[in-house]
Amino acid sequence: MPMSDDLYGVPTSVPAHLIGDWNRVILGILSHAASTGPDLNRVLTEAPDFALGQAIRGLSCLLLGRAEMLEVARQAHALALVGAPATMREIAFVHALGDWLSGRPTRAVARLEIALSLTPRDALAMKMIQAIHFLMGRPHAMRASVEGVLDAWTDHPARGYLLGCHAFALEETGEYARAERTGRQGVELAPDDAWGLHAVAHVFDMTGRARAGLEWLSGREASWAHCNNFRFHVWWHRALMHLDLREYDRALALYDADIRAEKTDDYRDISNGASLLARLELEGVRVGDRWEELADLSERRATDGCLAFADLHYMLALCGGAREKARRRR
Repeated sequence: MPMSDDLYGVPTSVPAHLIGDWNRVILGILSHAASTGPDLNRVLTEAPDFALGQAIRGLSCLLLGRAEMLEVARQAHALALVGAPATMREIAFVHALGDWLSGRPTRAVARLEIALSLTPRDALAMKMIQAIHFLMGRPHAMRASVEGVLDAWTDHPARGYLLGCHAFALEETGEYARAERTGRQGVELAPDDAWGLHAVAHVFDMTGRARAGLEWLSGREASWAHCNNFRFHVWWHRALMHLDLREYDRALALYDADIRAEKTDDYRDISNGASLLARLELEGVRVGDRWEELADLSERRATDGCLAFADLHYMLALCGGAREKARRRR
């Protein structure tokens, strides 16, 4: 099969006329872009037998932590298995999806780690590994994976995104000063890397420097405006800084205008909302009827059972909304 190099020089079996669209998918995954889904759909509509594309579709569905996405992921896996011949690297992605669907996410990410060790400049593998380790709550594994390829990325065009991942892992493992330096370097190289930007915001939160954190985020809104629902999480960080400064009205204003700008039932968005409302109430702030919307959505999602982090925040919303019957059923 004819091969094309992606924008980072990694051979791929995507049809040559779709390489531009595929490159946008990769860049979108790195930058958490809202355009990633439509870009991937366009590739797979024209090339449904592109095995790597189907594998990424399936893995992305599993990362959503939604019960109904399991069947979509299974369909993607089936299409990937009967797809066009692919490279060994691409086959690793397909089998990683199969591992996860079989209830073995640890084996899935280990398989991708092997693929990354063989092609250490593979930006797609690097970022997907980070996403899976993050979902499983493994910051030390996130850090080890990134640090294992740092030397291969000294002149990599996507080095800024790697540094953003490294910064977050450093922060999550307690190296705050180094995390801040690394995150700032990453954002300088990749201004649209909201992940790296938010890694530095984490540092300001963990070191009790809310005012400096607001200064860091202010004027950088373009760094997350292009994002999928991850942009709501960056606004959440900004609200936490106002909360630390006892600027409760500003935190609530961000909740209404940005954090819950879209009334989605994505677990990450519900988590942002529920955790902020709970913090405000602990400070004695009245939040009005804001719990009701979150509780309505959580009641419908509470039986998913896909992710403990999601389940806990659904329960928090049910408690906040005084849904006694739903809480007991959960």
